[in-house]
Amino acid sequence: MVSVAKAQVALVDDHPLFRQGLAMAVGCEPDLEVVGQAGNAREALDLARSRPIDVAVVDILMPSMSGISLASELHEQQPDCKILGLSVIDEPGLIADMLRAHASGYAFKTQAVTEILDAIRQVLGGIRYLPPSAPRAAIEAELGTGSSRPLDRLTRREREVFELVIRGRSNDEIASELFIARRTVETHRQRIMKKLSAHSLAEMQRLAARHGGLAT
Repeated sequence: MVSVAKAQVALVDDHPLFRQGLAMAVGCEPDLEVVGQAGNAREALDLARSRPIDVAVVDILMPSMSGISLASELHEQQPDCKILGLSVIDEPGLIADMLRAHASGYAFKTQAVTEILDAIRQVLGGIRYLPPSAPRAAIEAELGTGSSRPLDRLTRREREVFELVIRGRSNDEIASELFIARRTVETHRQRIMKKLSAHSLAEMQRLAARHGGLAT
């Protein structure tokens, strides 16, 4: 009996429980094999340098570098590697940016495991995958408008504060780390939110993922 080569799958997600659960599901499939797991972008890039990967399943919001930035780097490193974005976020602009970064598809973490496995197989087969519930018209509209970089509006100091804010640092922690007054941090924070039209930490984190991610 001739054995069929299994597709080499890499899983990149900073939540170990979710990643390991998905690895177990993939490992039970006769045509798929998990060849590596990574909890951040650096680990993912090290893995990609060490062996060929057929498909990388990449989370969007991760520490140090967003999944969007990682997708671009993985594509440069292994152009033949298919990339499937995976997230709980269903924002059309974010999905469009992931596709612009050479992802072959995008799935939701809320989908059934069987659907995520189907998404992996579809991108392996050269088919762009989007979930049935994805706002396709809005995604296509975003893809047609190109992308802007609102983070470029920030000054260097504002960018430093922004990167610490989206990592969950308190104003006191940021003041200590940057050697500035707490009141100065508060002022920078207000200016950042105004420039980015963001009203919460979650919105700023989405912007970080959508427009280039965090500094390494």
